[in-house]
Amino acid sequence: MIAVRCLLLPGMDGTGELLGDFVAAMAPEFDADIVRYPDDAALGYDELTDYVRARLPHDQPFVLLGESFSGPIAIRIAAARPAGLRGLVLCASFARAPSPPGWLLPASWLGWIGTVLPIDRVPTRLTAATMLGAWADDKWLARTREVLATLDPATIRARMRAGSTADETAALSRVACPLLYLRGRQDRLVSRRSWEHIRATLPQAKCVELDGPHFLLQAKAVEAAAAIKLAFET
Repeated sequence: MIAVRCLLLPGMDGTGELLGDFVAAMAPEFDADIVRYPDDAALGYDELTDYVRARLPHDQPFVLLGESFSGPIAIRIAAARPAGLRGLVLCASFARAPSPPGWLLPASWLGWIGTVLPIDRVPTRLTAATMLGAWADDKWLARTREVLATLDPATIRARMRAGSTADETAALSRVACPLLYLRGRQDRLVSRRSWEHIRATLPQAKCVELDGPHFLLQAKAVEAAAAIKLAFET
């Protein structure tokens, strides 16, 4: 059996360093390939979309997966219907600027908070608790700390601003391939409204809910991989 490529676009950190367990869980049916973004605050959604587009496979079918921040990039690319694209997966992500459960203010306010928040001074335990919730054990605390130490706060602020004003609804409506949405029931960052907006725009989209946090591909790697394999079984 020839493995299908899975081009994996990481979340806001852009490194993919926390996705090793998920990559392993996708084998052997899928050859998961992480696109690591340059740590450059000047690269917004337009530039990162071009960066990913230049790395699309040309010699085999592939599934495109956008995690969290990367959802709008994955949607833009899928809307262009590149050759070989078999499906689109959005994990804990959005087509239109997201907000946490219970958030009543405009999503753009989250981007403003990001510009004034001393990101490099936020305790790792707090970041891990937000991203991982009950799954923030010592192992994940250590791994999260290692990744955070490599990030440029200016880049994270720029990506927070970009995400807080994103709206790829029009592009989403042009997606022709099957779309699978993976949602964590304990997601503290992206509320169910993001999935509901996607479903309203693209009624044929499917959703799989897992008992997990925003970092769904990290905390529920095996279950997330199984859902993707079932949706796009070869």
